[in-house]
Amino acid sequence: MDIIDLIKQEQQKIMNLLVEICQADIQRRYTLFNEISQAVDLLAEVKQRFYSLVQQQCPNIIEQITITEDEYERLKSLMTELELLSPATKEFEQKVYEVQKLASLYIHEEEKVIEKSSKHLTNTQRQQLAQDTQK
Repeated sequence: MDIIDLIKQEQQKIMNLLVEICQADIQRRYTLFNEISQAVDLLAEVKQRFYSLVQQQCPNIIEQITITEDEYERLKSLMTELELLSPATKEFEQKVYEVQKLASLYIHEEEKVIEKSSKHLTNTQRQQLAQDTQK
């Protein structure tokens, strides 16, 4: 597994958890919210390592990386708003759907940047990044 696979795996995990939280009972939502928060934080760490190396190899991609990071900050902001709400409320459910929609768009856009960025790294570099991240 290389860093690209790891990023995709974490993205899919987040999307699956967002779908599950929409269908879960109130008590389960607390647990799922914590799992989503942890997955988002882990994804941020993985991407940070990936983008740091990519920027060294290809400085002209910084603008695209910055745009995806801005989108990520919006997602984190919505997660913070969600954290302040009770899972028992309709507002929580509405905010979850908003987070789910934004996450889907964000992941779709980021996949393009990751694919383009990954071409600047060797297979060995991508595999090493994944190993370093999983330690």
